[in-house]
Amino acid sequence: MNKTKKLKHLALLCTLVFALVCALHFGGFFSWIEHKSYDSRMKVTAPYFSPSEKINIVLLDQKSLDWAKKEMGWGWPWPRAAYASMIDFFNRGNAASVAFDMIYSEPSLYGPEDDDAFASACQRFGRAIQTVYYDANFSAEKPVLPVEPLAASAALLANVTSSLDADGTARRSRFYADTAAREPGLALANLVVAKKLPDISAIPHAKEGGMYVRYQRDLGRYIPYNAAQILQSEYAIERSEKDGSPLGKSILDPRQFKGSYVFFGLYAPGLYDICTSPVAVTYPGVGVHISQLDTILQGNFLRDTPEPLALCIIFFTLLAGCLLGAVFSQLQMHSMTIQALLFVAGIFLYIFAAYLAFYYGLILPFGAPLAAFILSFAATVSLTYATEGRQKRYIKAAFSQYLSPTVINNLIDNPSLLKLGGERREITAYFSDIQGFTSISEGLSPEQLSAFLNTYLSAMTDVILSYGGTIDKYEGDAIIAFWNAPTFQKDHARRGLEAAMECQRKLAEMQEELMAITGKPVKQRIGLNTGSATVGNFGSSKRFDYTMMGDTVNLASRLEGINKQFGTYTMCSQSTMDAAQADGSNLAFRNIANIAVVGRTEPVLVYTPMSEAEYKENETTFAAFENPYGLFRQGDFATAKDLFHDLADRDPVSAKYAEKCRYFIENPPENWQGYLKATEK
Repeated sequence: MNKTKKLKHLALLCTLVFALVCALHFGGFFSWIEHKSYDSRMKVTAPYFSPSEKINIVLLDQKSLDWAKKEMGWGWPWPRAAYASMIDFFNRGNAASVAFDMIYSEPSLYGPEDDDAFASACQRFGRAIQTVYYDANFSAEKPVLPVEPLAASAALLANVTSSLDADGTARRSRFYADTAAREPGLALANLVVAKKLPDISAIPHAKEGGMYVRYQRDLGRYIPYNAAQILQSEYAIERSEKDGSPLGKSILDPRQFKGSYVFFGLYAPGLYDICTSPVAVTYPGVGVHISQLDTILQGNFLRDTPEPLALCIIFFTLLAGCLLGAVFSQLQMHSMTIQALLFVAGIFLYIFAAYLAFYYGLILPFGAPLAAFILSFAATVSLTYATEGRQKRYIKAAFSQYLSPTVINNLIDNPSLLKLGGERREITAYFSDIQGFTSISEGLSPEQLSAFLNTYLSAMTDVILSYGGTIDKYEGDAIIAFWNAPTFQKDHARRGLEAAMECQRKLAEMQEELMAITGKPVKQRIGLNTGSATVGNFGSSKRFDYTMMGDTVNLASRLEGINKQFGTYTMCSQSTMDAAQADGSNLAFRNIANIAVVGRTEPVLVYTPMSEAEYKENETTFAAFENPYGLFRQGDFATAKDLFHDLADRDPVSAKYAEKCRYFIENPPENWQGYLKATEK
């Protein structure tokens, strides 16, 4: 295809992609990802914004409840005279306002004089804010109001009805209730009573109403006080005024609250209301109002991207995707890694820009630009794939049935690798087979056996490939694989071990599915070894395999079979364990044996890998094993047998060693050197 024709096709594809993305954008298709990305941006940027020093929080927490029960004899609810004392305390300090994020909708249990005491304190202060709540339909006919004395004495009634997005998250907060009464929101009410109300029209409004709230990481950043501290301080001041008693060091000075906006809320289990915010799934409801006021006081506003600008952003990200896809078509034959890095870098560059813009107050569209970038890139690459790369498609078609995807990609990038030959390289070799496969296969029809093997081999292969392994071959139920070839993997031992552990976990998950075919449990044995081997293409000029050869490979095969001599299912050599630990593996290892395998004269130390949790769960047993194991290596089989027998009921390895001890007692070995000799492959 000539360049002009290709450019026309590209232009048509990009136009279609742009039209599709815009339709999805305006149709609300990206709402979910916009919300989730908004929340993520809020969490990431929140630590960079300090809370306003003009806001103070008083929480009625569990500590306060316990103090009130013990020292004052109060159950819940508290007498409202307690809140009156708190109001008096803040009145002494000349606080700018005190907002109660709780509705006293029922008369006090302590009698009308209790409500009157609270109301009198509010009236003296003159800047107390009580709250009103509307039902889910936001009906002005059914508001939940405080009792009449408190409503009458409040400087203002404020609305605390949540403004939630479709997913139930409070990202925005209203300025005023959308009712005839037009009560201000709790945050705004503080500014009203303090006579510091800003120009609401100058505050950026969210598209769906209200304003976006810039949250702190958590309310703890405001250094919250608890109700007990405030009451203890007020009572101490009253006593001092009455009888001259000294104030304690822990008593708060009300003057420190001068000019501050005080929020009072519930924060004890079972009492406080919670909501979902961008920074937490469970967030105190009062935190929404505090964060809104903080946003207004510090001017850390967030604003939506104007739609014309949003369309421009979508267009330019689409254009970037097209250009990058065109570049990829030139690089594809030479460097798949560069392609992947550039593509991922393009995505992360926009994500970084979105987070940076959010920090400075602009909410860039998230889903649509990324979709435009990815789809335009995919369209460009698809067009190139449809018109070019016949050699690449031939190689994939010819070798996909028996080479791993990694090897195929290497062949695509380097067709010269199709020639015969090998190289010396350190690898981690992996062998596995199914325990008792012969008896399993004898009980199955050909169709059942095929279904069983396909299910089992597919699942294990997916795991091995996901850890970067190369499948060498299948031999019946056996899987042979390796790491660090053809591509270099510094952590190949760790990858191999973690793949083995994941294969065992996957097989455990598949038991019910496999037993439906076999009628009996299915277990696999795995052996791993790390060392030098020869890897490459071996065979004839017409048919060859990418495979591995050498003593390292043979030892891994032997270790797989040796599992059955010790009642284990995963075994590795010391070289594999050492290499994995050097690469930062989190696995733990249990000592199994020092054993000379068939074909080798020198013994090797072998281990069973496991998770740290499994190791800690059985650590006592493993520690107890070491004593008889040491005696066994010294040739004291009689003493070792009894100790192994004591562990046999909870440790299969000890049970196997007890059997070996009995055998050696009856058949004393000649020239015992402290290690076992494997008698079979």
